[in-house]
Amino acid sequence: MKITILGVGGIGGFLAAKLAPAGHSVSLLARGAHLDAIRSTGLRLIEDGRETVVRPEAISDRIAEFPRAELMIFAVKGQDLPGMIDAARPHMGPETLVLPFQNGVDAPDLLAAACGEGNTLIGVARIFSNITAPGEVTQYGDMSSFTLGDRSGGQSSPGVSRIIAAFRAAGIATPDCDDVTVDLWMKFLLFNAVSGATAGARCRFRDIRGNPDLLDFFHGLVAEAEAVGRARGVSLPEDAVERTMSLFARLPDEARSSTAHDLEQGKPLEVDRICGAVARMGRELGVETPNSAAVAALLAPWKNGAAGA
Repeated sequence: MKITILGVGGIGGFLAAKLAPAGHSVSLLARGAHLDAIRSTGLRLIEDGRETVVRPEAISDRIAEFPRAELMIFAVKGQDLPGMIDAARPHMGPETLVLPFQNGVDAPDLLAAACGEGNTLIGVARIFSNITAPGEVTQYGDMSSFTLGDRSGGQSSPGVSRIIAAFRAAGIATPDCDDVTVDLWMKFLLFNAVSGATAGARCRFRDIRGNPDLLDFFHGLVAEAEAVGRARGVSLPEDAVERTMSLFARLPDEARSSTAHDLEQGKPLEVDRICGAVARMGRELGVETPNSAAVAALLAPWKNGAAGA
């Protein structure tokens, strides 16, 4: 397949390092020192102590330099997605499929409005990975899966089936799923809480589990996202909150969210797509979301990065 990956961070870099050696024509959009390093020495993926170096077919900071893609993967931060859609839209063909991997739940809606329902897929990434040096992406732990489907949440359409087959042949775990929309929201329940709690409290998972008040606040963030999802008509399981809390209990003590990492680094934050989105949707639907609204307010001065505070 001809695949363009927009954003070569933890998700985009991991996918590129798997798909390029599997024989696909992979083009990467990157910037700055990361772009320069990949051009010079290739993209380096480190996982389980192993190092893989790949050289994509094309690497640039300009989408116009890439061949027309059959699949365009959006792996940028949520706050950068609207601008990236505007930049990418003129370079899509009528058959180009668009696949977002963001931490929020509104990326498929934004892409469908710009690219069409039939061209838009839903993607759910579960992986701990990030850029650790220019040209280098490191994956942590054994959690690594990428679930995808069409706008109905199904996986049986020809386009989706072809991409799933390509991912699996490249060694990317791509689970079967009855309803990818539900899976997207199940991830969101967890991420709303880990993002809000670790960034808002400047802490790691061990600190949440060790502080009853903070753990209660975390539980509230999970419950608020669940309530908003149900109000939007998502068929979440009855024990969605309990499942999410059980999963959180098994995550590494030292882990924290990408939001907390970006806050520490002075980078722009996805707050408007995570806790801010829960608060906004809650207001629209008449659902109370006090914890999510509090986090959104606390992080608002930093959402454009340290320079914007």
